[in-house]
Amino acid sequence: MSDLQSLGFKGQVLTSSSPEYDSARDRYPKNAVLKPTYIVRPISVQDIPLAIKFALSRSPPLEIAIKGGGIGPYPASSSDGGLVIDLSKLNAVKVSDDKQSVSVGGGALWSDVYAQTDKHGVVPIGGNIHFLGVGGVTLAGGYSHLSGKHGLGVDNILQATVVLADGRIVTTNEKEEPDLYWAIRGGVNQFGVVAELFLKTYPLAPAMTVGALVYPGTELQNVLAALHVRNLSLFKHLGNHHPSTKMILMFARAPPDFYPGLLLLPYIENDATPPDEVLAPFRELVKPIFEGLQTVDGYLAVSHGADQALTGAPPRMTTDGALFSDLWDDVIGRAFDSWIQFTEDQEFKGSIMMWEFGHRDKLAERKVEDMAFGAREKHYYMVTISRHSDPSGDAKAAEWASSIGNLVRTAQVEKTGKPLTTPASLAVSPQIIPPEGIWGANLPRLRKLKAKYDPKKVFSKGWCIEPDTKL
Repeated sequence: MSDLQSLGFKGQVLTSSSPEYDSARDRYPKNAVLKPTYIVRPISVQDIPLAIKFALSRSPPLEIAIKGGGIGPYPASSSDGGLVIDLSKLNAVKVSDDKQSVSVGGGALWSDVYAQTDKHGVVPIGGNIHFLGVGGVTLAGGYSHLSGKHGLGVDNILQATVVLADGRIVTTNEKEEPDLYWAIRGGVNQFGVVAELFLKTYPLAPAMTVGALVYPGTELQNVLAALHVRNLSLFKHLGNHHPSTKMILMFARAPPDFYPGLLLLPYIENDATPPDEVLAPFRELVKPIFEGLQTVDGYLAVSHGADQALTGAPPRMTTDGALFSDLWDDVIGRAFDSWIQFTEDQEFKGSIMMWEFGHRDKLAERKVEDMAFGAREKHYYMVTISRHSDPSGDAKAAEWASSIGNLVRTAQVEKTGKPLTTPASLAVSPQIIPPEGIWGANLPRLRKLKAKYDPKKVFSKGWCIEPDTKL
């Protein structure tokens, strides 16, 4: 500890003997909790190169992990025996004077961001859940309720401050370090510590409808029929490439009886589309047994919309997800049947599945080669979240979650002939989905840039990119 501080490190240094050590190494999914030798909390960007230098000076060098939100179930944000750079104290948020952008510290959560941007009447393209980390969401792709209008989070990164493996602090944007700018937009944690992001902002809608419509599981086919009509209706009354509505179909068992249920979670900007018009098929073609909708006037409130569904969830979590090109009833039906069977086991009854249907056109406006994130076919996405309490269930949870991801990925190929990559934020683990499955055609360039910026793989947690040192 004193060695690091003697280098001039001004932040907090924690070891296993520190009172805060256990809370600092804690993670939202308890299966992602590891035991690092050091946890360091920089209070400025200048602290980060010192932490890297310290880790690499050990014999042998310490593994380095970067923690932003610490939400991912695959433990890329921690280390057994290594050094964790915990960015939580670098969480400052500042909206620019012209309200066209917002600067965000690498340790900020989306709640930190929306608390500030709401005050200025603007919003970035950010996470839908308040406790997610800004860096993890955005650098992996950044799907948002707003993506139908404004694209992905990676499409709206204007600039970043990055600490490289050799300790340099660099600014990267379209003109400065353009290779690095290309790489971090989808390359997640593989090219350095992203200490600050500058994100484009947009006017905040004055009123938004969020909440849930609830149906029994026996109504799946009717809900899917309403989704099909909703899509047609959407084009009829919006008729442009920037629709402001999104629907999420969730499978969940709710207390006290834990019967299989369906939740339809809408996001509707009321000034663009009358909510009753958007929701009509979900009330007329199929009757909800409960409606819990509300109108909110800020995005912080939107990001708290799932709080009730997440309260009391079992502490261990495994996720796998997939991108898919269209609404296929048979695929969703097979996934639903699998979910019912899996959650009949009391240990896994808290597991859920979400199918997210926003407008797809904006996602395809960028080209595959524009940045590291290369999923540029029109698509939707889904994620399976296995929740349980007993560590002995970890393997079964991962096996089931990956089986659903594979079901959707296989259907994508069978039905379209075109495989789609899986963003790292959705993928179950590098052992099951290799880097080729994350970055596809962009992996060769990423390997070249890894050799340029991090040839010794200082940043190797998660989906490690092998440097290509050949000229």
